[in-house]
Amino acid sequence: MDVSSRLRSGEARQLSVAEWIVWPSVSVVIAAISIPLHAVLQGVPLPVAFVLGMLQGGSVLLAALVPWAGALAQLVALIGFALWTTPATGPWPIPVIGIIALAAVLLVVGMRANWLLGAATWGAAVVGTSTIGLFAEYVLGAGTGWSINLVIAAGIGALVLAVVLIARQLRQARRQVAEARQETEQEREQVLWEQERARIAREMHDVVAHSMSLVHMRATSAAYRLEALDEAATAEFGQIADDARSAMQEMRGLLRVLRDPDEVLTAPQPGVERLGTLIDSARSAGAQVEAELQPLEPTPSRAVQLVLYRVAQESVTNALRHAPHAPIALTLRQDGDEIVLWVRNPLVDGAPREGGRTDGHGIRGMRERVASLGGSLWIGPDDGGFLVDARIPGSRPAAAGALA
Repeated sequence: MDVSSRLRSGEARQLSVAEWIVWPSVSVVIAAISIPLHAVLQGVPLPVAFVLGMLQGGSVLLAALVPWAGALAQLVALIGFALWTTPATGPWPIPVIGIIALAAVLLVVGMRANWLLGAATWGAAVVGTSTIGLFAEYVLGAGTGWSINLVIAAGIGALVLAVVLIARQLRQARRQVAEARQETEQEREQVLWEQERARIAREMHDVVAHSMSLVHMRATSAAYRLEALDEAATAEFGQIADDARSAMQEMRGLLRVLRDPDEVLTAPQPGVERLGTLIDSARSAGAQVEAELQPLEPTPSRAVQLVLYRVAQESVTNALRHAPHAPIALTLRQDGDEIVLWVRNPLVDGAPREGGRTDGHGIRGMRERVASLGGSLWIGPDDGGFLVDARIPGSRPAAAGALA
């Protein structure tokens, strides 16, 4: 921030409850002392003393709200009283109450805005009152001694500014230490999270990938190991082998994400073009699937297509699990700017009425995927059946969370 920006950084600021008690009280006390002091003891006309006294006292509260305005008000009151008084009436050009008011404003401005605005206020007060003192001594011959008063006032003001500067440096140092601790804690949590991801990846590889490899191997070799397999059984084992191989490919992509979350997946991810294969797999498992897949224009992003495929896959799998012999209706269509996916099947006895897996992870996963693209997901009973209704903005940009 340059010098001019620092001097202008006196925009309106909010006060805490304690500040609303302290600064108005200080302003009232200063004004209550300044007005009678200047009017009675120093001969300032009462209307002038009232205006300048209110300005001098109010400058403290004003500095807390709008620092530059409070500084300006204090300078006007300070110089105004110096012009209306003389060395013969008391400490001059800055009386004791003026020194207190100036110190209070410097403190508030330095803490609420910046020390440079406080230094400019202090400099203007010293230069202004010095000019008046020099004029009074050498032009009007009004006497000497004002320089001692000014040195005292300037010294107190400089001391206040020094305290403010030290306090600001300490506050900034504490803030930097807190930020460093927070960054260290975040880095530690990130390391622990990456270690956990790596552990999960190892366990998934050791358990799931190994088991799927065995399924694929047995299904592929079934036609050679088992005698008297008819054509339908051979085709069924072939489909099982294809499903196992597809699952292993997707598992490898998932393991890459778990090992390195920043890695961009280069393996092709399933999209809406794979819905036909998904439907054929469900039919080969004995399901009655009625599908209506309308063309999507414009073609949605790969992230949107992946979420649509995963929601359809999870919904069809749940329907097969909870209502294995019930018909399934799957619809994919464009509705304005939204892409709508419906998967519906009749309710059967014993089926969960709030959808998804009984442990809830499948439903939660679908909701998170759809929400990551700004879409909505409704799951539940609908007109005697069970409906999964997913709606995703077609033009939504790809989101990293949806690819995991």
